[in-house]
Amino acid sequence: MRTKLLLYTLCLLFLVGTPLAESAQVPGQRELLERAYDTKSYILLEQFFDNWQKEYTDNEAEAPDKWVAEAHKVFAAILRPEISSQMGIEVYGPVLLVQGSLGKIGCVKRKTTDFLTGDLEKTVCVIIDSAVDFRPKYQLENLTTLYLTEDYGTIVNDYLSTFNPPPAQFDYNMSDDWELTETDSVWAVTGNEKEPYDEFEARIQAEIERSSFLRDYAGSIYCPHMFGPSTIVPLFTIDEIVFDRSLHYAVVVYSQCISGGTVVLKKVKDKWIFDHQYEWWIE
Repeated sequence: MRTKLLLYTLCLLFLVGTPLAESAQVPGQRELLERAYDTKSYILLEQFFDNWQKEYTDNEAEAPDKWVAEAHKVFAAILRPEISSQMGIEVYGPVLLVQGSLGKIGCVKRKTTDFLTGDLEKTVCVIIDSAVDFRPKYQLENLTTLYLTEDYGTIVNDYLSTFNPPPAQFDYNMSDDWELTETDSVWAVTGNEKEPYDEFEARIQAEIERSSFLRDYAGSIYCPHMFGPSTIVPLFTIDEIVFDRSLHYAVVVYSQCISGGTVVLKKVKDKWIFDHQYEWWIE
C-alpha cells in the first residue's frame, strides 16, 4: 500500500513539475516571430517553425470515418511526384505550408458517366462532411511540413500586416527634399529630394519586406495571391473531394496560387493514382 502511495505521489510531482506544451494562442510564438524579424535572425525563425511543426501534427489517424481518412490519402497522393508532375504542380521547400481544413467532402448517389468525367455540376451527390479539420500526412526528406491552422494563420497574418509608422509628431509633408529611414527602430530624416511621405506606400513596402524575410529562409512557403502580401495562402490547396460510393474514384477540385482545376484519381491496389485532368483554369 505504501509503495503504491509513493508511486502515486511521485507521478503527481512529475505532472506538476512538467510544463505544458505552449499553445499558439500564447503570445510567445508571435513575439518570437517578431523578434526574429527585428534582428533578422534565421536561427530564431527556424525555432518559430520548429515550434509550429511540433505543436500540430497530422491527424489522419483521428479521422471520424472512411471518407475523411481517404481524403487525407488523396491529398498526399496528389503531391507525389508521379502525380504532381502530370498536373504541373511543384512542391517547394524547405518548408511546405499545408492547409489545416478542407471545405467539403461529398459522395455520389449513384455511379454516373458524368462523375467519371469530373463534371460535378451534372453529378448528383450528397455532402459527407464540411469544414473538416484536415491535416494530411505528407513527408519528404529535408522538408518541414506546417499546417495552416486558424491560430497560426492569425499569428502570421498579424506579423505580415504589422506596420510601425514614424513618430506622430513628424510632419510627413513638410518638404519634398527628404528621405525617411529606419534603423533598429529609430526613424531619421535626411534630405534627398524625394516625394512627400506616403504612408500607404510605406505600409505596402513593410508588408513586402516582412514577407521576403520569411521567403528568404523558407522559400516559396505561401502564395500572396489576390489578397495581398499580408494574407497567407498555401501554394496548393484542395477545395473539394467527391468520391464514388465504393471509394474507387475521387474527383478533386484544387487551387494552386492563381491557377487550379479538377482532376480525377482512381484507386488501384489501395493506392490513389492519376486518371485524368478534367479541367484547368488560371486567374
